[in-house]
Amino acid sequence: MVCVCAGNRMRSVMIVDEEENILEQVKAALASEDIEVITATDSRQALSQLREDNEETFDLILVNTRMPGSKTTTALFSMKPTVKKQPAGVEDFLQKPFTREQLLEFVKKKIEQ
Repeated sequence: MVCVCAGNRMRSVMIVDEEENILEQVKAALASEDIEVITATDSRQALSQLREDNEETFDLILVNTRMPGSKTTTALFSMKPTVKKQPAGVEDFLQKPFTREQLLEFVKKKIEQ
């Protein structure tokens, strides 16, 4: 997964992954830390949600880069002037499979930046 970060509002994260069990596990882990989570199972849902809620709603967007259509999603995020993609680097990726602890550490670090 790659992160795309935006703004400084209430802690809110969008997760884009075609694996519903991953979405459920990530949502449950983050919700336990009082982080609002919006999920999407494909690029079309993610983009629709961004248009509906405005991309500034999210502090962090995690996208499965191996998901069909994810290149389209990340390209659109990088074109949005209010969404700032973090500089390329190892710390911007959370490799699957990841533990609950790795997920929470990664997300908290990115939200605090």
